[in-house]
Amino acid sequence: MGANTPRNRRWLHHDKLERTLARRAVTVCVATLFRWNYGTLEQPQFGPAALVASDRMITAGDIVEYEPRQMKVAKITGRALILIAGDFSLHSQALIDAGKQIGGNQNATAQNIALIYSRAIQTIKQRRAEDRYLAPLGLNLDTFLAQQKDMSDSFVNRLTDQLQDYVGEEVEALVVGSHDNEIHLYAIDPRGTVNCFDDVGFAAVGIGAWHAKSRLMQAGYTNSATFARALAAIYAAKRNAEIAPGVGATTDIHLVSRNGHHPLWANISTKIQEIYDKYIQRADALTNEAIAELQTFIESEKPNEENTGGHAQANERPSKNGPKTA
Repeated sequence: MGANTPRNRRWLHHDKLERTLARRAVTVCVATLFRWNYGTLEQPQFGPAALVASDRMITAGDIVEYEPRQMKVAKITGRALILIAGDFSLHSQALIDAGKQIGGNQNATAQNIALIYSRAIQTIKQRRAEDRYLAPLGLNLDTFLAQQKDMSDSFVNRLTDQLQDYVGEEVEALVVGSHDNEIHLYAIDPRGTVNCFDDVGFAAVGIGAWHAKSRLMQAGYTNSATFARALAAIYAAKRNAEIAPGVGATTDIHLVSRNGHHPLWANISTKIQEIYDKYIQRADALTNEAIAELQTFIESEKPNEENTGGHAQANERPSKNGPKTA
């Protein structure tokens, strides 16, 4: 292929996808809606509430990743939380800008907060795109639009494509808050689009999001779960997300109720970790037991050599150096 030969657009799309995946936010943040008992054991009064969980892995710039003793949960108001995933410096500026717009409005809804925060992210990215493509030419977005009639079509199209294709740093967020005795859950994707997950009952962002969501889907999770089930589900989802590269081992969990939000009680945090570790050990033991039972059955059946090519599989014992579980 010659040096001046235009590249196939499919390859351009593939390259863009690879760059996007390379910038994927190294972290995981999960949120689940559930039914909380606002009454007593004798007279229960169930109403909506939410749990949020995250690691502490932080991305700063292109290659800096570390896990400090700092939570990634922003207390935007007394009734709403923002969980952040992706470039920490961009989120820091977006939180400042969104905080100025929200001000002291403690009654701001989760939806309004999500929209304000998404616009703050989009504004920062737009400014960075201007700095990258227009500033070197002595232009900004306003002057570029005003002077297009004096520019060639090819020049305008090229700059327009660059501005529209600019992705910037990978950032995502979850917004969870209470309003009028209801709890709402919103997710903000890397382009700043806001989506509501009230009916789904859960959402996740970051590189470990698919691992967390798959665990919740396998569990058949819904927003009608009670506290114990919701806590077990979100903790298992976060731990499952640790399979993904770049997800930290620390787990921070917060409860969001009609009355506000606060970190999960320390004694319950310790207990859920203990229970989960026991569960994993028992699951490994059951897996090994099932494999041994299957191996015994295969050996006892003695497959027909003409159909199977011999007894190689039936006689093959599990390797001592093989994996412990399937």
